[in-house]
Amino acid sequence: MSDQVADRSTDLRTLPNGLSVHGLNRSETEYLYKEIFEDQSYVPPEGFRFTGQPVVVDVGANIGMFALFMATNFPEARVFSFEPVPRTFDALRKNVGDRANVSVFNMALGDAPQTRELTFYPQYSMMSGFDADPEVDRALVKSYIGNIAETLDQERRELVLEEADELIEGRFEAVERVSCRIDRLETVAAELGIDRIDFLKIDVEGFEVKVLQGIGDSLWPRIAQAAVEVEDDNGELAEVTKLFAEHGMTTVVEQPEEYRGTSVYNVFASREEGVSP
Repeated sequence: MSDQVADRSTDLRTLPNGLSVHGLNRSETEYLYKEIFEDQSYVPPEGFRFTGQPVVVDVGANIGMFALFMATNFPEARVFSFEPVPRTFDALRKNVGDRANVSVFNMALGDAPQTRELTFYPQYSMMSGFDADPEVDRALVKSYIGNIAETLDQERRELVLEEADELIEGRFEAVERVSCRIDRLETVAAELGIDRIDFLKIDVEGFEVKVLQGIGDSLWPRIAQAAVEVEDDNGELAEVTKLFAEHGMTTVVEQPEEYRGTSVYNVFASREEGVSP
């Protein structure tokens, strides 16, 4: 993609911490900043247990907010970020392109090498996915807004609830089908020379089980900590915790308050003995 085209598809703004980032729209950029930098949603309950030069794998990188968080807080870390949607990847590339310790890849990770179409929401890129359903996703966002409204005073709560449909309107109407390359993490790690993963972050809107199934027996023992956002629509939460347990990792399951009553959970996994550097 040329810089001329890319400039029309990304929006440059300055975050509260002074970082300037390219995003697809203002509301998403602000949400991602709050989720990752302020709420620190991917930070394990026990904190990061890093020694030396940590290796971080960021699956479902979107515009790169988590990569920026890690690179800012752990400048010695090596970060590998994966984002399959070309338009979103362009923002990711711009946001971390000047950081030598961050590598970006325009692809998805899954359980088998293939090419598959992804449903992309230009107005709500965070919820784009291989099995995305506009009606289901619209209902999830409405529940999220309702939970946020419950934290407000009565006047503001009523106003937000009245405007919920208007806030969501159009977000899931302009749907694009994007062809994406998928490969196994086990394969990609071998190609990149990644022999251990100190922290694995996965946020892939319903594809998380497939990502974990693509790790491979040789790489599993080399993963120290992980954070996975899980959409538990068809038993995915049980499958995710089972996969971690089968490979010697303990898990903690949390549901952010703003997602109560929905199928969205965060799973944090850790290996008690860690991995050798």
